[in-house]
Amino acid sequence: MALVPAGEFTMGTPEGTDGLPDERPERRVYLGTFLIDRFEVTNRSYAAFVEATGHRTPTNTKPSVTLWNNGGPLPGIEDHPVVNVSWTDADAFCRWAGKRLPTEAEWEKAARGTDGRRYPWGAEWDIAKANSASYWAGRTVEFQSSADWDAFWLKGDGARLSREKGVNGEVLTLPVGSFPNGASPYGLLDMAGNAAEWVADWYDPNYYKSAPLSDPPGPSRGAIKAMRGGSWLKPAVSLRTTDRDWGVMDSRPSGTGFRCAKDAH
Repeated sequence: MALVPAGEFTMGTPEGTDGLPDERPERRVYLGTFLIDRFEVTNRSYAAFVEATGHRTPTNTKPSVTLWNNGGPLPGIEDHPVVNVSWTDADAFCRWAGKRLPTEAEWEKAARGTDGRRYPWGAEWDIAKANSASYWAGRTVEFQSSADWDAFWLKGDGARLSREKGVNGEVLTLPVGSFPNGASPYGLLDMAGNAAEWVADWYDPNYYKSAPLSDPPGPSRGAIKAMRGGSWLKPAVSLRTTDRDWGVMDSRPSGTGFRCAKDAH
């Protein structure tokens, strides 16, 4: 785990930039010291959890996207991030490990540091520093609409690349830590891309308008959970450190995993 020292950082994006509405207003947030995993939780680690507890294995409603069979991960993906896990699965793993899910604020500070980075590695987008749709395509990919998404992943380059290079001919995860040049200021890997990551908070697009400026815990209630970091499926905009995403608590997407955090005291 990496230690993130106490102090303020800039969270969100300012008005008048290409940040999305749920990232505003930008503000200075103070966080106490905490620890956070340097890597996303792998299939290998998750298999130990399943074996120890009898917890359900990661599955997807689409069999072609399910990467486990006979109680364990497919051969060769032990060090890929576990995906097809729900928020409740992720929460259960972290508790079993003596940890917890990071808050949205902790996740963002760990990803961007105190100098307001747009990406974990710095200000400029670089297709070679994260596992995303752009990395596989060899060019910056942006989706302006669901039609663009379909054109890439269902009919175009993405579909071809998934068939040729994907796990099970479908899922383009890579071993955790495959992009050392994409590390965050605290030495965390894959804070952009590979798997998106569940965080502790309920998701509220308007939370920043009223959130406390010291150790914000997230909304007290909600219907959906926040996730961060973008994934192998995502366009460049979704890999920014400020980008917010969400999912239904019991959904198990093929692009979503997690990492754990821990209080430092």
